[in-house]
Amino acid sequence: MDRRKYLTAGVIVLVSAIVLAIFFRFDILHKDLNEVIYYIPHQDDEVITFGVSIHDHVEKGHDVHVVLLTDGANSAVRHQLDLTKEEFSEARNREFDLAVEILGVDADHVEKLGHADGDLQVEDVEEVIREYQERYPDASHKTFSYHDPHHDHANAGHALRNLMKEGIIEDGTFYFGNNFTPLDVEIKEDHYEEDYLETIIEASRAYKEVDMDKGMYGIGWKSVPEYFITLEENPVSPYHELE
Repeated sequence: MDRRKYLTAGVIVLVSAIVLAIFFRFDILHKDLNEVIYYIPHQDDEVITFGVSIHDHVEKGHDVHVVLLTDGANSAVRHQLDLTKEEFSEARNREFDLAVEILGVDADHVEKLGHADGDLQVEDVEEVIREYQERYPDASHKTFSYHDPHHDHANAGHALRNLMKEGIIEDGTFYFGNNFTPLDVEIKEDHYEEDYLETIIEASRAYKEVDMDKGMYGIGWKSVPEYFITLEENPVSPYHELE
């Protein structure tokens, strides 16, 4: 009888230990699945600059969100194609939607805000970052470097930088494309695996597809072909942290 009691007690202790181990393991995994939010000024930025980073976080099982900040309508390619701003923006969005889908982002986690391309204000980006921070207080926030020479890119970076300086955002990083390298900052790169290459190239080619029936004009590659070529030859998402 006593032996059975000891065996029962032992089983209870063992089962409790297993349950606790599972609970703590789940808790660790849950903490590793915090949201990662990308604030993207224009269609094609998400591939050229952030493609490796986005796909890596998707592969790691993170909850990835992509916020497209502008309508992308201010481009010389629009005049070449003889499209209205609305038609051009919609065409760029089709390329964007295809690319983020290829990178693995859930369509429910994509938001398009439609601010005027070329006139993105710091305050506009600060507002959307605050909104996402309220919804996802443990999120990682990623956008362009405030050193970037492009107005919209730099203002997105200034917005995140301001909120980090104010202590509202703790986890923020600043990326830059292959058009320039910021000086006097420590450059880091997101994790990259060789088997990511096929996905990166496929996402890149979403901006090269021409199919008039589908409203696809290959706008990205018509606009900055050299950036896509560089990406495909050397897939990387370089960034720096807050200085």
